Amino acid sequence: MEETLFRQYIRQQPALWRELLDSHQALIAPFARLFQEICPDRLILLGSGSSHYAALMARPVLERALGVEVSCLVPSEYDPAAPLLAERPLYVAVSQSGASTNTCELIQALRAAGRPVAAVTERKDSPVGLAASPALVPPIGEERIGAKTKGVTLTVLTLMLMGLAVCRDEAYRDTLYAAMDRLIVHGPDNFSRTRAWCRSWRDELLPFRHFYVLGAADGLGAAREGALKLLETNYHPVSAYPLDEYLHGIQNALDQSACLLFLLPPEGRDRERMLNLQDFACSVGAKCLLIAPGGGVEGLCLKDPGCAALRSLVYLPVLQTLAAELSEARGIDVSQRRYPGFFARMGSKLGAV
Repeated sequence: MEETLFRQYIRQQPALWRELLDSHQALIAPFARLFQEICPDRLILLGSGSSHYAALMARPVLERALGVEVSCLVPSEYDPAAPLLAERPLYVAVSQSGASTNTCELIQALRAAGRPVAAVTERKDSPVGLAASPALVPPIGEERIGAKTKGVTLTVLTLMLMGLAVCRDEAYRDTLYAAMDRLIVHGPDNFSRTRAWCRSWRDELLPFRHFYVLGAADGLGAAREGALKLLETNYHPVSAYPLDEYLHGIQNALDQSACLLFLLPPEGRDRERMLNLQDFACSVGAKCLLIAPGGGVEGLCLKDPGCAALRSLVYLPVLQTLAAELSEARGIDVSQRRYPGFFARMGSKLGAV
């Protein structure tokens, strides 16, 4: 059976991660120069959808590396006319397509007000790439489908590397570089385990029409992006919740129709609470699956990079692969838009047809 574009893009990720890590200095240099020139006291990441979730996944590294507050906002949440909460803010627009209308309009408003805006995008000649300065273009290559995968994880790593490039804590920087290397070395084995696991569960999961993806702390950005990927490619409702939020009312939807996907931390109180919730959910008939870096449970056991901030890039490919497995079984061609003309009608993508 011919491999779909969706699967090809998912499979390419570890090799692209390596390419980025090995060649990132030239890519990141323009941002590093801007950062050193401004010495910002706040970093504001702007993006919608997958770009917003990529920012959430990168934020822990950026805050630790930069030593300043890092905010992740969708463009509609930010008013460029509002009083500044920092003396020297630096903005980074995140848009893989580079065509998001709200992101581009906000960049233009910020630049007109004299505020510095960099960008991470797939193409420098896109509207977002042209509006921001500098525009960083990770080695994503072509990704011709709407449900982005490799572009998301490359964006996460690029944002993290932007922080490390100006990090003054050499020990932290070296620790992160080493953990990124482990993530990439473990990638082929983790992807192989993931493919086998997703295939083994496919038929049992197909009847479920609503999935819940639960994350805690380091897994929350991956939970939100993974839920979006499942929804985009399978056309069924998928919800993502922080563990604490799920425990305060959402549990009332638990029954035989619920399938819970747990992004299980390797250690800590959240791990124990997730396992406790798994026991309870199973007792009322729900289906529960564990995605577990470090192992130690009956579930998908994956090699852990040994860095909490990088675990999002262990969890996320599992949810991407599950999305591919289920959508193919349902006969859905994810390379085609379900509703052609939607972006043009809503005015949400520049140049969309």
